[in-house]
Amino acid sequence: MTHHRGTLTGAVGVILGPLLAGALLTGCGGDDGGGAARASGAAGIGDSAAGGGGGADQLAEPDPSGVAPAGEDRTAARVLPVDRDLVYRGQIMVRVRDLGRATARAESFALAVDGVVFSQETSLDPDRRGTGEATMTVRVPPSQFASTLDSLGRLGTELSRSRSAQDVTIELADTGSRVRSQERSVARVRALLSEAETIGEVVQIESELARREADLESLQTQLARLEDVTALATIDATFLARGTPRPAPAAEDDLGFVAGLRGGWAAFVEIVLVALTVLGAVLPFGIAGLLIGFPAYALLRGRRLRRTAPAGPAVPD
Repeated sequence: MTHHRGTLTGAVGVILGPLLAGALLTGCGGDDGGGAARASGAAGIGDSAAGGGGGADQLAEPDPSGVAPAGEDRTAARVLPVDRDLVYRGQIMVRVRDLGRATARAESFALAVDGVVFSQETSLDPDRRGTGEATMTVRVPPSQFASTLDSLGRLGTELSRSRSAQDVTIELADTGSRVRSQERSVARVRALLSEAETIGEVVQIESELARREADLESLQTQLARLEDVTALATIDATFLARGTPRPAPAAEDDLGFVAGLRGGWAAFVEIVLVALTVLGAVLPFGIAGLLIGFPAYALLRGRRLRRTAPAGPAVPD
């Protein structure tokens, strides 16, 4: 009887065992992806899985679609784009009808996006009506850089535009790290100063402290400058009145034999012109000197010759 009861118990275990295991797996899998998240967390943090994997639920980010790709864990970590620190600069030239109206609207564009007008200069020609030029430097948030350039270009007829971006992420991070290191260095020297016992030690430590504080201020200035140029983009805008000719582009530096020959010839001509100018300035003084000096020299030479001439033979009595 005991043998039959053991056999029956074993058969029940064989039948109910897979059912219970399936129910447990289903319950774990339906817990809002927590089992998969804990499995992923266990692979990354090791011993935390033994405690229920509660921390892994915070580290793993579930897929918002709720559908896992084939062969992949739907809670696998995703690579997010890394923010970069960029310095945006732009230049634009626009021909407008009214300089005053154009500069006023450009200022309103900057203020509307929490920007600032850094500088503004307007020059008018009173002898030529309808001519003049206005230059402005506006600074706007980087997210409004392109739209502000477009708005400025629509104030009239756009003549030219240029834009650039410089990545200063590494420079900004390095400068920030150096500032923090220098702050710790200054703090250590100040601690040593409080422990100094002799006047010599105090003087020596104060000298070192002053040097390190100067280095710290320099680094803080660099960091502030980098943070400033990355916080706001810079746009240099030039507005030309209708009657104002467009400025000629700046000549580019040329290299090569022809450029050297052209530069040498220009330098030679300049030297010749300078020499001729000096000669023209000196020539009147030279002519006056000859007119006055030559007769005086001839007179003096004649007197000298008469003095040195030998006397005639003596006449006997």
